[in-house]
Amino acid sequence: MRILITGGSGFLGWNLCQYFKDTHHILGTFGLNRPEDSTTELVHLDIRDEAEVYRICESFTPDIIIHTVAIASPAECMNNMDRAWEVNVSGTGNISKAAAREKARLIFISTDRVFSGEKGEYIETDSTVPRGQYGRTKLAGEEIVRKIATDYIVLRLPLMYGPPSPFHSSFLEFMLDGFINGGTLELFQDQFRTPLYSEDAGRGIELLLDNPQLTGIYHLGGSERINRSDFGYRMAEIFGFDPSVIRPALMAKKTGIPPTPFDASLNSDKFFRATGFRGRDVTEGLKSLKSKYSQSLFGG
Repeated sequence: MRILITGGSGFLGWNLCQYFKDTHHILGTFGLNRPEDSTTELVHLDIRDEAEVYRICESFTPDIIIHTVAIASPAECMNNMDRAWEVNVSGTGNISKAAAREKARLIFISTDRVFSGEKGEYIETDSTVPRGQYGRTKLAGEEIVRKIATDYIVLRLPLMYGPPSPFHSSFLEFMLDGFINGGTLELFQDQFRTPLYSEDAGRGIELLLDNPQLTGIYHLGGSERINRSDFGYRMAEIFGFDPSVIRPALMAKKTGIPPTPFDASLNSDKFFRATGFRGRDVTEGLKSLKSKYSQSLFGG
């Protein structure tokens, strides 16, 4: 299949390019980060430019579009609301129209932050009440996809971890830097997610490609609900880091941060029933990450 992956220089997009490059014809796109070296074909695309979106899609004629591009930093979305809306909502509208025009199947990557975080273990039909601007723009993006696209999946993903993109950092690098270079890692005890290993995101999306009859909204989280602090301790144990650098903290007492759900954990039973696949728990995912990528993670 011919797969267009928007945001091919970002964390998820880059990992998906690596996952699919040997089995499909992949074209990735980049916006601000011009890659100097990549094993995947990448072209510039500003998704806010409707004409450019159409030109790329008409030229490549994708069977599948995996739309990962977003301003994903909650702080950046809060501080620059207009730009966040242009990219996360208007840009998604342009991608949706191009997908419908090219008769391409659209997989739109959304987020667990569309939920308020008051209860956790969210299923697809639970009420969506985002607490921050990032979640609001992604929910608006979902609504545009559902309105415009003719063949689509809205895939809500949680916090993800895996090998970093050469062009874009992830929260795992922040933690690695703290463990390796010393200092203090302040990690919240009262923020719960269902973290997903990036390789499992690739496998999950691959199963969606193999089952074109599946449509609508799906959750794909890891199989374990865990707070940030315990994730850090699990990482220290598996990688052999000193856990004393971790300073457990309470998000409820933190000021100056964007509104964030306390428990945005996802229930992925619908995805499991449809595909037979579950994301790994944190221990399994981190062990796989260590065995496959320890040299690159440690700069070796």
